[in-house]
Amino acid sequence: MKKRISFILAVLLLLPLLTAHAEDVPTGENIRKVTITCTGDTLIGCNEIVRKKGAGSYSYDTYIEKYGYAYPLAGLYELFSQDDITFVNLENVLADSIKSGLSKSRLVFRGPSDYAKILTAGSVEVATLANNHSDNYGTEGIEKTAAALEAEGIGYCGTTFGLNAYHIQEVGDIKVGFVGVYPRYNSQSRNKNQAQLKACFDACKEAGCQVIVASMHCGGEYQKKHADLQEKYEKLCKSMGANLVIGNHPHVPQGIHVADGVTCLYSIGNFTFGGNTGVDEKLSVIQGYVAQFDLYFEGETYLGHQLTIWPIHISGTSPENNYQPVLVSGTEAEKVMKLIQNDCDKLKLNPYVDGQGAVQDFVPWKDR
Repeated sequence: MKKRISFILAVLLLLPLLTAHAEDVPTGENIRKVTITCTGDTLIGCNEIVRKKGAGSYSYDTYIEKYGYAYPLAGLYELFSQDDITFVNLENVLADSIKSGLSKSRLVFRGPSDYAKILTAGSVEVATLANNHSDNYGTEGIEKTAAALEAEGIGYCGTTFGLNAYHIQEVGDIKVGFVGVYPRYNSQSRNKNQAQLKACFDACKEAGCQVIVASMHCGGEYQKKHADLQEKYEKLCKSMGANLVIGNHPHVPQGIHVADGVTCLYSIGNFTFGGNTGVDEKLSVIQGYVAQFDLYFEGETYLGHQLTIWPIHISGTSPENNYQPVLVSGTEAEKVMKLIQNDCDKLKLNPYVDGQGAVQDFVPWKDR
């Protein structure tokens, strides 16, 4: 009896806290919500070594030929099709043929130009090209990739090359700016290139963007903890006006940092990823996650955001990579959450709930 009374008292004491948490999310007739879904490293192609082998049943090309453009993102289509914007980090060139580049390397990736249809079939609207693979085939590869995306109506950004270095996506009268940040590029001739980066943020502001999303490509590959460089560029993006900072490149889930109304995801991990077949090259890490942000507005005024973490496996099979990410639940979802939590210095993540994801606390914008 005493244990039961103690339990009831504990619940009663928690009720005010639970109510306060629920009231954090803005409500009312004038409140609007825009949903952005972000994925990690997306590689819709393969290297020329695998391609020239014919690769039997396990190359990315073979799977697309067999199952079609909609196949890779089918497992996440319901999530993506119900949001307003889906944003990916595209880590390969899209070109039917290429004359330049390091084609003999295992770390050079390409898909045919029509693979841009994989993104539209999966309800993806925007891609960043600010990464260490977009220039694998030089200027020719960059230009052909841009043309392939434009043909499918997919917006792109990326300060790596100064080619459409920012993109603005409109949802009704709400404008969301996307800026791609690649430290290896932005640290060369630092003053000049960081000035170009700032110009991208300023252009988004001048165009009336209420929210700016920065895609940050840096960190140690396969490192479970984020690095100082990621923190440095997180601060740089925030100083220039980013409301969200989305990290990629480490290929594994890393921690989350929330401060001054800004959420930074240091690394989401991989998504559909043709860089590792799991047959001729080990599929190193299968865990990743999809980050979904609900952005709240009163009229056109940004109020803040709420993040939901959706744990995934980047392949529905193992050890062979079938290139089709799937949502996971139960123990497997908790493993992903643990990877993220282990790299969070002070933030205590809200737990994963089957069917709901891991819904985090509302983060009010600092100027609210």
